[in-house]
Amino acid sequence: MIDVLHGDEGNVGYIVGTLTIAAVLVRPLSGYLLDTLSRKRILIIALIAFTVTTLAYNFVTSLVMLLILRAVHGFSWGFVTTGSGTIASDIVPASRRGEGMGYYGLANTIAMAVGPMLSLFILDYYGFSYLFSSGFVIAIFALLCVLGIQGYEGNPNQGREKPTISLESFLEPRAYSLSIVLFFVTLTYGGIISFITLYAGQLGIQNAGIFFLIYGASLLFVRPYAGKTFDKKGPNQIMIIGFIALVVSFTMLYLANGYLLFVLAAISMGIGFGIIQPTILAMAINRVEPFRRGAVNGTIFTAMDLGIGLGSIVMGLLSNKLGLSLMYLVCAFLIIIPAIIFYLKDADKKNTNYN
Repeated sequence: MIDVLHGDEGNVGYIVGTLTIAAVLVRPLSGYLLDTLSRKRILIIALIAFTVTTLAYNFVTSLVMLLILRAVHGFSWGFVTTGSGTIASDIVPASRRGEGMGYYGLANTIAMAVGPMLSLFILDYYGFSYLFSSGFVIAIFALLCVLGIQGYEGNPNQGREKPTISLESFLEPRAYSLSIVLFFVTLTYGGIISFITLYAGQLGIQNAGIFFLIYGASLLFVRPYAGKTFDKKGPNQIMIIGFIALVVSFTMLYLANGYLLFVLAAISMGIGFGIIQPTILAMAINRVEPFRRGAVNGTIFTAMDLGIGLGSIVMGLLSNKLGLSLMYLVCAFLIIIPAIIFYLKDADKKNTNYN
């Protein structure tokens, strides 16, 4: 797009960041509306906006237009992801919520892994127009899937007084501590998505994509197990494994001097993130009444977005000062912070299930 619109490399950060910032800003509002109006209708409207925006990229003629479109795309993305997570938590049986949300998260992971590869293939062989048109078709398919949900409208406040507008209307206080845990965990993940390719080059590994391939495969296997364990035994034991796996992963990256530890770090990281993210989401959902699930999803996903976004910046500063190897060692120590917060604030707290 830089070549087509005659921009420069400095514009890339604005283009990428605009969507993330827009999504972060809109998530609290999306949670409030999902708890106030029909969840299914809101998701349908958001998906329509998302679908139209995807096709509209074909008609962009300037960087200003692109930035505006990215903002609209980010707003719709914030509604779609918060809405789909909320509806998934409504539909999944309470007794299998950990397992169900694990599968839901797994679908997101697979999409995030396959999407970039498929996009680059289409871009290389067919160009931007085919790329955006393909995204448009996929978005229509997603819309049809939502329209096909039978017997569900998701009117959480039906028969209740309309909630007053306040900070607690947009963010769920009962999820604050879990959100802080997830924020610190995803803060370290910013160092992976932003710098693992550069680090692989320093280690003499030509194909850095192998890290994400193995990481994704590890997630694929661990998430169903993590969800079932959460449903049967609760979060305490499984979260210990998740935190230890992340500390081990970042430590192996620090010690890596070739393929072996690099690959083992990817496996361990998949185990860690595959356990922690869906477990925290399931815990947060279990703590609130059905009519607060929109707010709790908005709160959790806002923490994730902020963690990844700020993580890229913070880890960039650390890598400039310390180098990439020591940066990953710092990440290993940073994982101790959310682990302490979790076991002080959340581990012994009764995980009330409101169904």
